[in-house]
Amino acid sequence: MATTKELKELKDKFNTLKPGTDEYNATLAKIREAEAAKSTTSATAAKKVAAEKAAKDAAKTSKQRTSDLALIKNLEDYIQRQTDLGSTVSETIQNQYNDLKRKYPTPTPTPTSTSTLEPTDSRFTGVKKPEPKPEPKPVAKPAAKKVLPAEKDNIPPPEKKVLSIDEIIDAVANEYGSIDTIFKTDPGLQDLLRKAIGKDGVPNTDDDLTPDQFVKELENTDWFKTNANAVRQRGFYKRQFDDLVAGGSDPEELYKTTEYGRGLKNTQQVIADEIVRVGGNLSPEDIEVLSREIYDLGYENQKAIVSQRIRAKISYKPGAIVGGQAGENLAELRKTAKANGLDLEKNFGDSVQGWLQKLSQGESVETFKQIIRGSAKIGLPEKVSSLLDQGVDLDTVYNPYKRLMASVLEINPETINLDDSVLRSAIGPDKEMSLYDYQKMLKKDNRWQYTNQAKEEVSNTALRVLRDFGFQG
Repeated sequence: MATTKELKELKDKFNTLKPGTDEYNATLAKIREAEAAKSTTSATAAKKVAAEKAAKDAAKTSKQRTSDLALIKNLEDYIQRQTDLGSTVSETIQNQYNDLKRKYPTPTPTPTSTSTLEPTDSRFTGVKKPEPKPEPKPVAKPAAKKVLPAEKDNIPPPEKKVLSIDEIIDAVANEYGSIDTIFKTDPGLQDLLRKAIGKDGVPNTDDDLTPDQFVKELENTDWFKTNANAVRQRGFYKRQFDDLVAGGSDPEELYKTTEYGRGLKNTQQVIADEIVRVGGNLSPEDIEVLSREIYDLGYENQKAIVSQRIRAKISYKPGAIVGGQAGENLAELRKTAKANGLDLEKNFGDSVQGWLQKLSQGESVETFKQIIRGSAKIGLPEKVSSLLDQGVDLDTVYNPYKRLMASVLEINPETINLDDSVLRSAIGPDKEMSLYDYQKMLKKDNRWQYTNQAKEEVSNTALRVLRDFGFQG
């Protein structure tokens, strides 16, 4: 059987071959054979795991039964001794014994007391042994006291794991037959799958639906009533199409002359148009696979599902050109990052892919702008942090200092970035400088001595000195 890596290599090779050639057909046959073998192996492994689990459960049950029967025997011995001595059996012991007897109703031999109760202690010498009394009748167990959460040391019960739809499908595929991707997309069919595994939420247990019950429930779903005939008919046309391709027919010609080919080609165009709108960047191979998935299930006219499938495949690489709505969102995020002294790709590269996915699903771009601002405010005083929390960007906060720096040092303000150490020194971790103090600090910068202001200030100072000494009128 081919390994996963070998199967991938076969598929990669298949994508490079020309349809209709001998090598194309041979490679296709190998892929189908490998996938069939893989499916068979998975089913065999699942059965083996189920058998091993059943054996372990049976062994555990048998061990518990042996332990309980031994406990019944010990309790009977104890109760008999207490009865013979005229002592009262505690309610706890009696209830435990009653519970076990109800659990295992098969009579267990009750030991006689004549040989086991011969007194050996000197206190019993000469005491007449009382006549054995009949075995005590079971005492009704009192109603259990309702235990409040506080009486359980506030220990919460273990959380019950809720299986995902993918996990349920993997678990019940062998039981219910053809469970494919349609069950991953239709809410009604997802509800049916959860109902099929019973109230315990665990597949392959006694409360699961039987295959016949599952089919009856399936036929009552809205999806089946609306789509079943059309999907079955489309599956027939698909098999015809694939057989013609495998037989050497030109796929491009089949796109024009066959029912399935025309529908598939139309679906590819629907997907291509939606990609432009949402800004996806799917490869031709991705479009081909997605077109088949959507068309085979009859979703080509359901825009919301088409859009959702495309958005799920949106990928992002730093520096890549992204169009559509995704491109607009990316441009806004880059602008906000720059306005806060950050670089979107460098500072948030690992997160951008997930952000674009969530944006395509309806999340507001403001959510991620605030995440960017949240990173920018680290190390800044509380007053500045508060402004960023309100949606103000750092370039707005630093703008007065930026204008003053450009004026004092006589430089183009457009050349001053938020990563400029002189600009950033205007605001420390505790407080912001006043503009007056910031101006005095700028005049200590080496660049200031070469400005016209500095030269004029030096000239005026010299003139004042000369006047003070009477050399100027």
